[in-house]
Amino acid sequence: MNINNNVILLKSNHIRGVLPLTREKFNEILHSESYIIWKIKDFDTHELADTPVKSPDAQLVELKNSDLHGAYLSAHFDAGIWPVVYQGENNGHLIRHVCPLKTAEGKISSQGGKFDFYPHVDNPDLKITGEDSISNIGNCPDTLTLLCLRAEPGVNTSLLQLDKVIEVLPEDVVQTLSKPLYRVKRPDSFEGSLSVEMVPVLVKSNDTWYSRFDWHNINGLSAEAEMALEKMRAVTLDKNLWLDIPLHPGEAVTFLNQRTLHTRNSFNPRYDGTDRWLLRIFGLMNRPPISHLLEPHVCLHHLRTFL
Repeated sequence: MNINNNVILLKSNHIRGVLPLTREKFNEILHSESYIIWKIKDFDTHELADTPVKSPDAQLVELKNSDLHGAYLSAHFDAGIWPVVYQGENNGHLIRHVCPLKTAEGKISSQGGKFDFYPHVDNPDLKITGEDSISNIGNCPDTLTLLCLRAEPGVNTSLLQLDKVIEVLPEDVVQTLSKPLYRVKRPDSFEGSLSVEMVPVLVKSNDTWYSRFDWHNINGLSAEAEMALEKMRAVTLDKNLWLDIPLHPGEAVTFLNQRTLHTRNSFNPRYDGTDRWLLRIFGLMNRPPISHLLEPHVCLHHLRTFL
């Protein structure tokens, strides 16, 4: 197990009462609205290190702030959410530092800044709800949580509720997007450059829509498929549908990754220790099966992504 995961998971076992509301209330709001904003208890901005600038800085910060990271994980367990990290992304660390790193300044990713990060679902190349799982590959995350450590004026994460996007789309477009006519590239935050083909953008399961839409990493495999995708792209840029989430230090937003789209506007990083800084955790609503784990004898949270 990654040594930092080991430290913060152990600490999470001894920290209780971080979530400011009951599990039942948390999930009632999350599933009715597709997101919930909450505040982590006993958060102290005076204890923060500088915003990391390079990957090694982030690893040192994890050890320095292990109490905070352990509390963050504890809140997920209290909410009934199982934290996960995916093979090939974030060096196996459960918590990702969403801040501009110099090594990623040319990428459209959570650790970039200079480019708009258009509406997307995280890890869209993996199986989403309503699709048959692959026996030894982890599924697309159910939830994504962002905890704000340091805010940046005018820079927000924005959410689009999937149902409101679908309401605007013509029925024939929705039908095309529901067909296995698309190629999905693995996001830039992952090592390597893999893709999956012949998958749909939208899936309906038990009368509920789920999505793997990713502005940057999906394309149609036919003219009809690409035309439908372009129409969805246009709708997702209608800012009347966006819910701006201007988080303040100590505040977190948890949202349903496949039931929303999220986006972040561009900004110019200073790389001086004061840049915008969030902590991200992926979650599953159910503990993953052993077959989905990369090394089940070592870590119960690290999911396999390669066959």
